[in-house]
Amino acid sequence: MEFLFDMPVRLFAQRDAVEKHREEFGKYGKRCLIVTGHSSAKACGALDDVVRALESQGVEWKLFDQVGQNPLVSVCYEGGRQAAAFGAQFIVGIGGGSPLDAAKAVAAFGADPALTPEGLYQPHRVPALPLLLVGTTAGTGSEVTRFSVLTDDKGHKRSWGNASSYARASFGDPRYTLSLNRPFTLSTGLDAVAHALESYFSVEGDEVSRTFSIMALKLLLPALKEVWLAEAEPSLECRERLYLGSLYGGMAINRTGTAFCHTMGYWLTEKRGIPHGFACAVFLPELIQYAVPLAPEKARRLFGEIGMYAQELCDTIRMLTDAQYEPAGDQELEALLDRWQGVSNMKRTPGNFDREQQRQIARRVLQKKL
Repeated sequence: MEFLFDMPVRLFAQRDAVEKHREEFGKYGKRCLIVTGHSSAKACGALDDVVRALESQGVEWKLFDQVGQNPLVSVCYEGGRQAAAFGAQFIVGIGGGSPLDAAKAVAAFGADPALTPEGLYQPHRVPALPLLLVGTTAGTGSEVTRFSVLTDDKGHKRSWGNASSYARASFGDPRYTLSLNRPFTLSTGLDAVAHALESYFSVEGDEVSRTFSIMALKLLLPALKEVWLAEAEPSLECRERLYLGSLYGGMAINRTGTAFCHTMGYWLTEKRGIPHGFACAVFLPELIQYAVPLAPEKARRLFGEIGMYAQELCDTIRMLTDAQYEPAGDQELEALLDRWQGVSNMKRTPGNFDREQQRQIARRVLQKKL
């Protein structure tokens, strides 16, 4: 038996989590910068709950609500400068993956005036400011991981993370996801499915990470089918299953990281505007078909646990995925293959996942040449 498990995040996953544990907001200082998007945190009620919690603990706060989808490193850098100017002693991030990932970067920039945007991707000499995270979508898993994906000045999505980019505490209240529309719910849910499947077949996986992946998929797949089939809005109980599944998926990738579906999917978001979850999901059938023959014992366990064989799983993912896009050109594809060389996600994929194997998959998915 051999495994590694490390998740130094105090996680409160329940309804009214912020209100029930408001004392957590008074543990890290008396000045706080709130990092969030333009409107979603307000619309779902999370911002008001956090403000009440901060004020109940005598914490002075300032709002930085400039985070958009696929957040820019430059915007996070500005948030860090505002945190430093305000004298913020800790950061609270509210939102889905974009605001939570941005909050991790703001905490790093706010702690170190010498840290440059490009330096974010290098080892840090100064630990980040303490960070609290409040999730409002069921997909990213950022609440429980050290990872943050941001867009650099070349328009490329890049991942970073270190020991100090974990949240000190995270709050997972599924009520905040009630305001999400059907397409957004499906896309974020498929992001969590991608986390679970990519982690499950990762060469860095172990018994603990694979168990989290299975737990995630057993919740996510039935709930997403329910969302897809339903004429009415999903129930809170369905939203809870999606949220819990996303947390399990986050716990899985916190151990293993993601594999090629995420790396290859970034281009679809950058250049074709496909939402991140759908962009990852279009590659999942390729992952399943590629990995199952290489890991038959793991595959048998997975299919037995979720009650679904490879073809049905692939068909279900395709049914849930909404991604129409113009195919990549030959020059674009070769540039992507260059960009992917040496990326750790490719190395986590089982087998000899070399440039030629990457080209074959990219041609089928990005160029639609079957």
